Amino acid sequence: MISILQFDAASFRQELMDLPVTPAWENLTPPKLTEIHVPLMHRKALSPEHSIVEGMRGAGKSFWTAVLADDKTRNFVSDTANVQGIANVVVRVGFGLDLSNTDFPNRNLMESLLNQGHKPDGVWRAVLLRHVLKFLNRTLPFHEEWEDAIQWIENHPGETDKCLAECDRAFADQGKVLLLLFDSLDRLADDWGRIRDILSAALKLCLECRTRRAIRFKFFLRPDMVEEEDEVWRFADSSKLLHSKVQLEWRPNDLYGVILLHLANSSVGEDFRENLRHKANLQWQAIEGAYPLPRNLSEQSRSIVEALAGPWMGASAKRGNTYTWIPVHLSDAKSRLSPRSILLAFKQAAEWTNIHKQNHSCALHYEGVQQGVVKASEIRIGEIKEDYPWVEPLLRALKGVSVPLAFDELAEKWTASCLKESLGAATGKQRLPPRRYSNDPGHNLNSLIDDLVELAVFYRTEDKRYNMPDIFRVGFGIKRKGGVRPPR
Repeated sequence: MISILQFDAASFRQELMDLPVTPAWENLTPPKLTEIHVPLMHRKALSPEHSIVEGMRGAGKSFWTAVLADDKTRNFVSDTANVQGIANVVVRVGFGLDLSNTDFPNRNLMESLLNQGHKPDGVWRAVLLRHVLKFLNRTLPFHEEWEDAIQWIENHPGETDKCLAECDRAFADQGKVLLLLFDSLDRLADDWGRIRDILSAALKLCLECRTRRAIRFKFFLRPDMVEEEDEVWRFADSSKLLHSKVQLEWRPNDLYGVILLHLANSSVGEDFRENLRHKANLQWQAIEGAYPLPRNLSEQSRSIVEALAGPWMGASAKRGNTYTWIPVHLSDAKSRLSPRSILLAFKQAAEWTNIHKQNHSCALHYEGVQQGVVKASEIRIGEIKEDYPWVEPLLRALKGVSVPLAFDELAEKWTASCLKESLGAATGKQRLPPRRYSNDPGHNLNSLIDDLVELAVFYRTEDKRYNMPDIFRVGFGIKRKGGVRPPR
């Protein structure tokens, strides 16, 4: 049944064409208040009491780092999303994507410090001590230069601990908590062995500070950095950090919320808000010029999406329901989705519709939505190539075949030269290799498939074959009966 909601197709299509799609949040500049949507499942991730936040690429790790690091956006989140514990927090960045920031060492400086023989532990203690002493307006016991600070800390471990204890009491007496954020730690080196050492040292200091009253750390980490248990987490009581780990997960309603937030604060915002106020009894409240989504908007999200893109992915329900079809075709094998993918899919869908179906009654035509998924797949493929170069030769070898595939069919396609190229791609670019396969003395293909399953590129079917989600399948030109057509 078609929704009673109706939006002007041309003007809403134009606004969807202007959706802000960026490759990644590459700095600590805070987003606009009109861009901040806090899913219910992200509230724990923003709380100071949860130190480890795991998120796939595009899940919002750097975005939330920038939000928490800025007083205005952090207070906005506290007021609008009821995130516990961030109102009286003093936030500083231990490491993030900001080359001009002198409060933490950049990649070149970190490399220089480690090459001089300094340990990562000394670097992170220097970062922490500089932050707490500067906020409390206390005199630094060392010069501003990083080398002097680290050398002093390494030569005075007892005084360092005493100083941190005094600062901890000072924060607690003021009723404040210092929260030190870490994001994109994989950018600190090319060599994964060194990255593991750097991360492990920071995590050890985090665990130590859990015993303090008013000093907390928060790490935004990629799944592969969390899963490296044998290397990264090889220190006493590391399980205490892992047990409190939270995921940056996006449900379909949350992702649609990103689109709807843009519309509510756009040039068609007044029409959008008034339509929903009149037909769905949704009440909107402006906060500092921004219109956050009403909490009960998710109950209407299906009707809104159907009003924008129609109820079906074809002339009838036979081809699938639009509202459920989009997230299914944008998710990986673990049903994970990212805001970047859905923003890109809607933007591309609007652009395609504007060219090919300009007089369509809805803002988006279903063929445009299909093309949007194709574009999102191409971008996701680019990300997987960058993060895990060893995956590309394996999936490229499957071009033109139809999934699901049996083990023997995979073995036939993955020739000796294909496997050699795959491992060479990881080694040559100093990226994380396939973990199970590399550690398997017999280099069994089952281990390699397990690595792809862990990355959510493959999943096992009930009849013990291997299938692929459309977000990867389409971009590599791999077929599936009834699936989205791969690009030519």
